[in-house]
Amino acid sequence: MASTPLVSGERLTLGGDGRGPVSAGLSTYPLGMAQLREGEPPVVFIVTGRFSREPGLFAYEWRGVPGAPVLGARTLVTYPADPRVAPPPGVIFQAGNGSVYGFWILDSALVRTRFDEAKNEFVPLPVRPLPVGGLPGTAPNPRTNPDGRAVERIGIRERTDGSLELLLSVPDPVEYFQGGLLWGGRNVRRDPDFDPFDGRGIWRGGLPGVFLYAGTLPGPEADVEEIADLRQVSPTQREALFSHGSLSAVELRDDDPEWITGSYYGNLYYYRAPSAGGTWPAAHLVRGNDGRAVRNDYVWTSPLAVPGQSGRVTDLIVGGEGSLNYYRFLHFADDGAPVYAGPLPLFEERALLYTGSLPVLNSVDWDGDGAADLIVGNSEGRILFFRNHGTNAAPDFRPGIPLEAGGQPFHVQGGYASLQGPDEARWGYVSPTVVDWTGNGLPDIVSSDKRAVHYLLQNVGTRKNPRLAAPAPLYADGLDLHGTWRVRPGAARWGERMAYVKLDSDDQFRIYWRIDDVNLRDGGKLRLEDGSPIGANFIHAGGTGRTKFTLTDWDGDGVMDIIATTPRHGSIPNPQTGLPQSLGLPGAAVLWLRNTGTNEEPKFAFPRLMHFRGEPVFFGQHACSFALTDLGGPGGPHILVGDEEGRIHFFAREDISWGP
Repeated sequence: MASTPLVSGERLTLGGDGRGPVSAGLSTYPLGMAQLREGEPPVVFIVTGRFSREPGLFAYEWRGVPGAPVLGARTLVTYPADPRVAPPPGVIFQAGNGSVYGFWILDSALVRTRFDEAKNEFVPLPVRPLPVGGLPGTAPNPRTNPDGRAVERIGIRERTDGSLELLLSVPDPVEYFQGGLLWGGRNVRRDPDFDPFDGRGIWRGGLPGVFLYAGTLPGPEADVEEIADLRQVSPTQREALFSHGSLSAVELRDDDPEWITGSYYGNLYYYRAPSAGGTWPAAHLVRGNDGRAVRNDYVWTSPLAVPGQSGRVTDLIVGGEGSLNYYRFLHFADDGAPVYAGPLPLFEERALLYTGSLPVLNSVDWDGDGAADLIVGNSEGRILFFRNHGTNAAPDFRPGIPLEAGGQPFHVQGGYASLQGPDEARWGYVSPTVVDWTGNGLPDIVSSDKRAVHYLLQNVGTRKNPRLAAPAPLYADGLDLHGTWRVRPGAARWGERMAYVKLDSDDQFRIYWRIDDVNLRDGGKLRLEDGSPIGANFIHAGGTGRTKFTLTDWDGDGVMDIIATTPRHGSIPNPQTGLPQSLGLPGAAVLWLRNTGTNEEPKFAFPRLMHFRGEPVFFGQHACSFALTDLGGPGGPHILVGDEEGRIHFFAREDISWGP
């Protein structure tokens, strides 16, 4: 796929052979595989999670090749629920009679459908919904199961006699939030008094678990009143924390039934169910070839077992909040744990460039070859380098390469002590800014992330061969720099000094001045023309922070302005009339704050909203990010905006205006 000129208003595509990671939305989960027509490749059914630009269910053509599977074109599939929201939990499987079925959990009942290829739709069967609520030992899970479904996930295995074995993931009664999700009708994560950890640093709530029930049906279309032989099969009521992600039948051996489940935090679990019935033995953690338990790259780990090179259902496609990974089964360890190679990224043809979710963009010639590259942080906690193999006028990007720092992969994870609690341990929200911070002509990185700390990744390489040192904390008055979380600092030469802008402990714009590589002097709050401070949000606790700063003289008048990007609930500069929330929460936004003062004594006009060809533009729920770029040819610098799904939008400067 040859490099091509960028189109204003369109998303960036991959160059090279056009193949890149499969990501259907903010989250991507594989639900099933089926052979729709004899002699043609099967399809993989993939669902997107909530907050996606195109929530829905898609059928992708499977173009598997040994060791490097690829997906082809996709089509939208209808399912038995509101198409404007993400599909309900479910599973898709192909029975021995060739029919393809979808079983869905809706309103605490199991709804059964059959795929109609002519309509590209899962059509409800003329059978009664089967109750799946009220199982002993279960309770709604406010984090992963907020609408009160007693069953969170379902897996299906067809037996040789045509009957079905159902595996059900159910939540235990443990409450994650002490006192529940709502306090006085307010979401606790947004309450100013939310105090998630006690004086010992221990989470005040509980850590909910999930466990397994099983049952049987005479067949997929049997009109019965209930699932037969419902019973707990897992040895405990705490098999994984928060969620199983998905449940998938595998064929690793020739005898007893086998299942692999996912987990919220990334582990995969293998169960070998005794054919004689009864309680199952304890699960094995699936291992990698290094002997360690697999920990998938993304949260909400959801496996789907697919045929491997042997033809048996042994290999795994694994989804979550990120792109799809592929794991190839190798062998069993001496203790009976399955061992898998990988992970390999699962690719699709004619792919859009994918950065990981919630990207934070920089467009810079990172490797000194004269073409603008991309340096991008993401929610996974990594920083990716996308090398431009083409030119600025016609760029050619390939899949991103994770950067190292101090000779080790750079990877930030929030961990147990995450701001909103240990259920957010797997996110990093790295928010880098590329700038020549040390003044030696090499591009460095200054960054913050989920932990709200600030640090320098100094480039200790050369112009052609950049190399990052280990993170060095930034300090002001001897205390490590801190503020509200998930903020991308603005850093640039501001007049005669190097400036650093972030959100302070009041969630307001604040400027610092560089003293040396790691020490800063507090320059105080930045203010509007009327002298009032500039706030970022109208909600509290975990709703604070999230602003991404770019320092630039946008209008060319010789003084430094600020471009700030927001989440949907951003409210710059105040909670009453701030943007974008005062417009009715339309989505994440790009704002220009014009400096109407001087570089020495800045003051800022009320923010103005970015418009594309005269219309305001918004970018989803959680966040967006902004970068000036030399990509796109003459007339620049142009604009790149990253959306929460990991896509990058290009806007020619001539098409940009700013609202009143």
